[in-house]
Amino acid sequence: MDFSLLNSENAKIFIYIPLFLLGASIGSFYFNLSYRILDLYYTQKRKQFKGLARLKELLITPSNCENCAAPINSLHLIPIVGYIFTKGKCKHCGYQIPLIYPLGEFMFGLLAVLVFQASNNILLSFACLALTGHLIISISTDATHFSLDYENLIWIFAWGLLVNFLLTEQFPGLMDLYVILGFGGFYALLYFFYPRGIGLGDVLFAPCFAFLCGHPWWMLFLNASYIPAVVISLAFRNRNEKITNIPIPMGVYFCLGLFITFACKILFTYFQFLETERPEIYE
Repeated sequence: MDFSLLNSENAKIFIYIPLFLLGASIGSFYFNLSYRILDLYYTQKRKQFKGLARLKELLITPSNCENCAAPINSLHLIPIVGYIFTKGKCKHCGYQIPLIYPLGEFMFGLLAVLVFQASNNILLSFACLALTGHLIISISTDATHFSLDYENLIWIFAWGLLVNFLLTEQFPGLMDLYVILGFGGFYALLYFFYPRGIGLGDVLFAPCFAFLCGHPWWMLFLNASYIPAVVISLAFRNRNEKITNIPIPMGVYFCLGLFITFACKILFTYFQFLETERPEIYE
């Protein structure tokens, strides 16, 4: 990773605002895309729109209200600010716009700035945003319908590989291959002997995510996935319900674990740079 411009903090300030706005715009795109995927692939619309018509509806059709389908004014599509202008409601039907939209846009903008601050690499910032966006899509489909789209896994895998390369300037090694083979074998056996406790999507997603995390980071990924899954499931279960009977959307927690692991990898690389190039900070 290139940290050569890290000292020019004054120059970076002029990048933060447009980078935040671009990040928020990307966040707006992915949250809207998540909604459209749920609407087009998991409702009766999947029969109405097929092939190129579905792709056009997914990516090109102008945004409209989720409740009354009224077109949204261009001014109201501005990330974060548009929510403030509308006071969080559709001007046609009064539908309360979910707060997740402005919050998600803000978090994407913040993520873009933080990754750039830690790496001094704008390309890495945008790769992280794209990876996070596709994780959001998997989270939304699995949390809503216990479904993980395999097509989305391809995008997650591709963006994850790019983030790793920009971060380490290295391609996956032999140990990473052992990781995916080990996870793949374990989850395949688990699926074979206990098909009610695990889905086929988990069998595909978990090994690929562990591979992207690499060795030894797969251990953090595993803990960052299963600990929240168990804690949250126990916290929200019915008092007399056994945890073995609770359906858990593990795809949601795998995505969370991958995000946490990549965040830690970026911070670890950043602190390694500081320790090597700027040891006075640690004196």
